[in-house]
Amino acid sequence: MFIENIEISGFRNLKKKNVFSFTNSKNIIYGPNGSGKTTILEAIYILGFGRSFLNVKKEELLNNESDEFFINSTVNRNQLKFKISASLNKSFSLFLDGEKTGIPGIGRNFFPLFFSSSDYVSLISSRSSLRKLFDRFIFGTENIYSKELIEYKKVIRNKTYLLKHNPDYAHLKGWNKLLAEYILKITRKRFDFIRKINDHVQDKHHSGIEIRYTPSSSDFYYSDNFKLDKVLSVLDGILEKEILYKSPIVGTHLDKYEIFMDNRPLRLYSSGEKKLNLIFIYLAYIDMFLSERGEYPVFLVDDYDIAMDEENTEVLMSNYPAMQIIATSVRNNKNFDSTIKLKH
Repeated sequence: MFIENIEISGFRNLKKKNVFSFTNSKNIIYGPNGSGKTTILEAIYILGFGRSFLNVKKEELLNNESDEFFINSTVNRNQLKFKISASLNKSFSLFLDGEKTGIPGIGRNFFPLFFSSSDYVSLISSRSSLRKLFDRFIFGTENIYSKELIEYKKVIRNKTYLLKHNPDYAHLKGWNKLLAEYILKITRKRFDFIRKINDHVQDKHHSGIEIRYTPSSSDFYYSDNFKLDKVLSVLDGILEKEILYKSPIVGTHLDKYEIFMDNRPLRLYSSGEKKLNLIFIYLAYIDMFLSERGEYPVFLVDDYDIAMDEENTEVLMSNYPAMQIIATSVRNNKNFDSTIKLKH
């Protein structure tokens, strides 16, 4: 898959309609800081996930002179072209070929994989950030996963509301039945993903790297007895404590991932080693994505000169010739086939 072009208006510092075209290989967007390079990547990312890779509200993405934004694109997948659009006009919407859709509908046809040099240190040290990263990875190879996460979040919100305002056992047990179903599905998919990504990273990139996944309850480890009645028994068994705390204390939103290198947490290593090994995981995921879907994601790399050293640049360019890369930099780079120059 690759994105052929994108039209952006009213978004960030791009107040007028801006159109950018890309080749299906290696593209670099370069120019001075503040010229809008990362904004283009952010717009592409929003088309894939309906949200920014930054922790901002959608209203904060509006240009100061606009009360709405529009992002339109053409995506080519196996010679079939799709129109993918996003707009914020009172409310936010995603469209596929003119029809309103959700994230699962987009994910079947377009998946942007984003890597930034600016947040890898905090990413590795943050439980919630790692969980979000690997959730996106799983969604890329198993489209239904996004819908299951959305439904799980709805159930956990309703249960939380009851715990805080009306802790009735009968109602709470009713929500626990729904919660148990989603915990079972999500946890199984997470264990399956960890097994696959670890196989890829250890086989092709670095045998010392291991991603470990720990569910919020020790009873949720993937085994023969990890079944629906087991999950429900755990949830019902802690209801009294949850009513006391007025909050759920078990659930997939509390699960933990951690990256290890040579059996030592990666968060304890230097920033350079953190970045290098996180890149290995990204490259392993690209291999996994290809084996699962028979195609490459679109790889977005912000601040390319900082994100990739010479050795990783060679690996990326030589081992993935058929993958579209869209990168940003303050300067041009001879390794790229197509260039987009921005000015203030």
